[in-house]
Amino acid sequence: MANSQATQTAEAPSQSTIDSDGLPAGERLSLAEMTRIMDVAATLRKERTLVEQQLNIDEIKAALRDRLLEAAKLNGDPVTPAEIDAAVEQYYERLHEFRDPPASFSKFLAHCWVLRKYLTAAVVALAGAAALVWGLVFTGVLPGEARTRYVTEQQQSDLDAQLSESQRLASAINKLSTDPAATAEAERLSTMAVAAHEQGDGKKIAAATKELQELQALLELEYGLFIVNAPGEQSATERLWTDDEGTRTSGYFVFVDALDEQNQPVSVPIRNRETDRVEMVSRWGEQVPKKVFDRLYRDKQKDGVLDEREFGRKQRGTREVEVQLRGADDEPIERRGQITSWK
Repeated sequence: MANSQATQTAEAPSQSTIDSDGLPAGERLSLAEMTRIMDVAATLRKERTLVEQQLNIDEIKAALRDRLLEAAKLNGDPVTPAEIDAAVEQYYERLHEFRDPPASFSKFLAHCWVLRKYLTAAVVALAGAAALVWGLVFTGVLPGEARTRYVTEQQQSDLDAQLSESQRLASAINKLSTDPAATAEAERLSTMAVAAHEQGDGKKIAAATKELQELQALLELEYGLFIVNAPGEQSATERLWTDDEGTRTSGYFVFVDALDEQNQPVSVPIRNRETDRVEMVSRWGEQVPKKVFDRLYRDKQKDGVLDEREFGRKQRGTREVEVQLRGADDEPIERRGQITSWK
């Protein structure tokens, strides 16, 4: 008996922990948890119903057909069962058909966002191409027609003015020149200017124009060359040239003055053979053969005055001096070289 009572006494606490709903007290669900469970159950029921409907689509179509026939009959519409069947099939075929939303700014932004990578790449490529074209334009790489399209109206106007000036100079030289070589040179420079204009290259046009100006100025010159004969002034010299190998003779030179008809000095562009630089001078040295140099030396030694003074003459319309000074063969000597300094 004692053991039985003890057992009943030990089991009593366990029975007292059972709730009225049959769950232990520690496993009781809260109201929020019960609500979530019910929501999930409802969702599952809806999905199950939708699945069943999709699986029984033929039955649904038949029921819809009967309802439509009944409604048409009640309304007095002359609709045939075939037409109802066609309408039902068309309805279900278009039920899940995608329709593009109408055009709008929001739709445009959405497309831009989706295609942002491609759009960014396109913008970068266009910027690079624009930079390349711009560089080619202003470095003269583009050919004439392509380059001309990228110059401004002011730049084009300047190019036209430069070309017009070069053509004017070429035309003036053609009228002035009596030297076929000078005429050919003017034509060459004019052609160069036209080609540079087509390329949009103002620097080349300017360079050709400058050469045309210099050529015209040279053709305009008219003067005589006379060997210096003033008292106390040197008329000739034996030019010595010193280099790394020692002193050697550069040549024999007579000093000449370029004088116009009024006996006034004329500045002439002369290239110094020793420096290879062009200088504007009115007095310079002309190289002559040694026999001519000796003859002139003996002439001046007699009485201190040169009787043979005229070296040559430069006519208007020509580039070269026509030499009058004669050599040992009694023929005019050839011009060999000039110097502009001898001290």
